[in-house]
Amino acid sequence: MFSALLRRHRLARRLTQEALAERAGVSSRSIGEIERGRGRSPRPQTVERLAAALELTGDERAEFVAAGRALIWEARRDEREPDPIGACQLPADLPDFVGRDEELSTLERVLTDGPRLAVVSGPPGVGKTALAVHAGHRIAERFPDGQLCVALRAGAEVSADPGEVLGDMLRALGVEGSALPSGLDARAALFRTRLSARRILLVLDDAAGHRQVEALLPAGRAAVLVTSRLPLTGLPGAVNIDLGPLDTSAAIELLCRVVGRPRVKAQHTASAEVVAACGGLPLAVRIAAAKLAARPNWTVSEFAERLANERRRLDELSYGDLAVRPGLQLAYRGLSPSAARAFGLLGGLGVPSFAAWPVALLLDTDPATGRAALEELLDARLVEGCGRDQAGQARYRLHDVTRLFARECRDAAIGHAEWEAALARVAGGWLALGRLARDHLTADSYHLDDKTIAAAMADWSAIATATGRPVGWFEAERESLGVLVSACAEAGLAGLARSLAGCSTDFFALRAYYMDWRRVTEPALEACRRTGDRRGEAAMRHGLGSCLIEIGTRDESLSSLRAARDLAEEVADPARTALVRREIGFVLSLTGQLDEAEAELRTAVRELDAVGLHATRAIALTSLAFVSRERGQSTEAVKFSRAALAVARSCGSVFAEAFASRSLAGSLMAMGRPREAERAARKAATLFERIGDPIGAGQSRRALGEAIARDPAR
Repeated sequence: MFSALLRRHRLARRLTQEALAERAGVSSRSIGEIERGRGRSPRPQTVERLAAALELTGDERAEFVAAGRALIWEARRDEREPDPIGACQLPADLPDFVGRDEELSTLERVLTDGPRLAVVSGPPGVGKTALAVHAGHRIAERFPDGQLCVALRAGAEVSADPGEVLGDMLRALGVEGSALPSGLDARAALFRTRLSARRILLVLDDAAGHRQVEALLPAGRAAVLVTSRLPLTGLPGAVNIDLGPLDTSAAIELLCRVVGRPRVKAQHTASAEVVAACGGLPLAVRIAAAKLAARPNWTVSEFAERLANERRRLDELSYGDLAVRPGLQLAYRGLSPSAARAFGLLGGLGVPSFAAWPVALLLDTDPATGRAALEELLDARLVEGCGRDQAGQARYRLHDVTRLFARECRDAAIGHAEWEAALARVAGGWLALGRLARDHLTADSYHLDDKTIAAAMADWSAIATATGRPVGWFEAERESLGVLVSACAEAGLAGLARSLAGCSTDFFALRAYYMDWRRVTEPALEACRRTGDRRGEAAMRHGLGSCLIEIGTRDESLSSLRAARDLAEEVADPARTALVRREIGFVLSLTGQLDEAEAELRTAVRELDAVGLHATRAIALTSLAFVSRERGQSTEAVKFSRAALAVARSCGSVFAEAFASRSLAGSLMAMGRPREAERAARKAATLFERIGDPIGAGQSRRALGEAIARDPAR
């Protein structure tokens, strides 16, 4: 029948055997032998290719494929192979499975075309089993001898014994009684023998490790799909797929399929908030969807508000016997005491990502022991790698849902005093590295860090990174520094909070990260107020006022700076007083209050010289040059700019030299000397580019362009 159908459809489409062979990707000889009823029967994939090449659809396609399969089974009965067992142990497929198109395509290729061994890995709740089952159903017809599915975890915390698993699979293959060997090696040998000529798909779910899987791998034509928290990259020839969370669109689609599309689409923003609170974890999204479906009187917005409470979110992500916590608890209970403690402390820390070194400081141990604990957390999939940061360091993070569980573990197992000591150690580590990075920046300095606050770091690799790539280090730690300052401020560690904020300020100013600057300064200022640290309050008010020059009103800036000056005078801090005067004079010059600006700046120049802050004195002199230009006193402006340049060169500050060169360019332009202004502006741009200050370089190039445009000789 199949031979006749093939010939009939080929001729109806006016195709030669050669043309059909080219379309289907098979040999013309094979097509000729099939039509004559000779040779071996076609393979299942050959039947599918022929149906596609003939463009068969509907009933015609179904009849054609059924005839092909009948021919295959008839031929198999005449062969000397064992009879097909027909076992199908795959759990029911999920009708609302969403996403994972790329992963499914990879699994189909690997399991049907080779190397026929795939591992799906990932953290708890990411959907490893669901993907494996769905993939198994998609390719089930490619494995006509059956599909075996075995759970490799015997209980909540016990891995199944490979010998017992082999016994169960051999029984499914028809081996009973005395024919079933007793030893692991004998069972494995018999298992390989029974499957050597069969097209079977074997799904091994939730493997604990390599050794458990190795004994279960068949030979021959069988394909194996393994799920495990670990990637199991040690299995020879395995193709690994490490699953991440669903993207937002796929997660919302899952919500639609369970809750109902109209209800979800009617509140699209709230639906996006729900899946964001779930972190894209399929298990969490499914639980949220099931809960919404069971409570039709709830709006999606109301549920999103419930999930927004981080302290209650894991409680909300449970419905009936579905819950996120059990998988996390299972992984947590398998940790060593050291790794379990590190996990809780990392959750309490709350930074968005981190390098390897903080773990040792949290545990109050050496770097090697800290790295071992981190490796254990990575293997348990409670911490995940997130690539390399701007400084070239490997970076790690806790998934948002995992972080909430880690915080619960900290609250349950770690006392307040122990937590505060760990926070102080790790914040001190960030401060030590931040100071090193700051010392290797070439930038304006606000001198806000209190060097009397002790900070230590013993990890030489981290030290080398901070000193060798200071800009990259600060870029990588931007968000973490903000979190740490707030955590220290909340814990009453005002000195650490203000020192972290202070040593970060120069970088934030260099790169114009003004919102980050404000974000670290305000909680540090509040901490100083609460603890009565007047000197620290003066420094933080200084920092806030300087920041507000860029992002706030000048009145707000002046108010903060004047309060800082008064506090500095109150606590007898002449360096702070001089630094703040410079800023006050600068702001006054911008608002046109030139007489008051000049008075503040001249006093600042004298005071800065007295306390030895010569680079800042050079910057103050450029502000005096600006005041002179605003008054139309261009000769005086040039004098102040040249004085600033001389001071900058004498103290070896490249940043101050660049700043003074740009000031000189502006002053020379005001005098009508564009060619000299061009040289000064070009020098400024070159210096700013050398020190990695793109804003200063851009402003200098603008001055350069103006000088060139005004040169009548050009």
